[in-house]
Amino acid sequence: MNRKTIKILALIALLTGGGFACTKDGNTDDDKMVSIKILNPSCEADPYIVSFALPGIVEARCYQSPPYHSYRGFPPEEWGPNDWSIHLVMKKGTDRTKLAPVITLAPGATITPESGTVLDFTKNIEWTLKTPDGSTAKYYMASIFVEGDTDKANMVSVKIHSRNTDTVDPNIVSFSLPGIVIATSFEYLPYPNYGGVPELWSPHVWSISLAMAKGTDCTKISPIFNLAPGVRITEIIHSIGDQYFSKQVNYSGIAEVGEFDFTKQVEFLLITSDGSTVSYHFLAIDIGALGPYVNCP
Repeated sequence: MNRKTIKILALIALLTGGGFACTKDGNTDDDKMVSIKILNPSCEADPYIVSFALPGIVEARCYQSPPYHSYRGFPPEEWGPNDWSIHLVMKKGTDRTKLAPVITLAPGATITPESGTVLDFTKNIEWTLKTPDGSTAKYYMASIFVEGDTDKANMVSVKIHSRNTDTVDPNIVSFSLPGIVIATSFEYLPYPNYGGVPELWSPHVWSISLAMAKGTDCTKISPIFNLAPGVRITEIIHSIGDQYFSKQVNYSGIAEVGEFDFTKQVEFLLITSDGSTVSYHFLAIDIGALGPYVNCP
């Protein structure tokens, strides 16, 4: 099985293995709280968060990471069946830097940060919930947008997080695009017996699948990289059909690398602070075609 096939399978698993669902009720006036329930792929409500509320929610979508019982031999608990991602669209004029969600929990459950904490939703936000039986569940604010704002105002930053090893990539502090709903990253692990060529499975190769907000033109995307100190982007490889186009570059720090068609694979080669090379393969699609945002009436 070649890398391209694996990357496509990973994207299919991302989009079909979990479910998108939230239900919404309440008034959408700016000063009125709007509550959503977090639903799993079977349209069953999350038993621990009774409701998640903010003033001005217009649309909401949730994603539950599915367990992969046999994927590359990893046990299911390493694939976080209790992990959730939440995507919101807010009314025009909402200040994303100062939002205090009201989170109603089931009896016996606790959450950090606590309900009512004022948070900057332009940054990565993660809640850790402890269930009554002592286990934990993670909730990630994957993205939050404001109606009518420019793409720049709706820039969403994600970290490159390995679903294989549960680690955060140290080279890319954050990767930003307007409209990211979900980012799933796979770090290729070394497999000494795979075809007798373990270097083909180098841990220095990443595959990142991006699901974008409804209406995103994935053929014209301008990402921004926030690179760790000493890290440089030295080459960009763009595949169009069976042809590959390479461009030698030298980016560091906050790097605006230009516009690309992310419906085709875009590969960025980085040189790390210790001189090693790391390759990142990106692919993005518009998830609007998969159905409405509220799909569990």
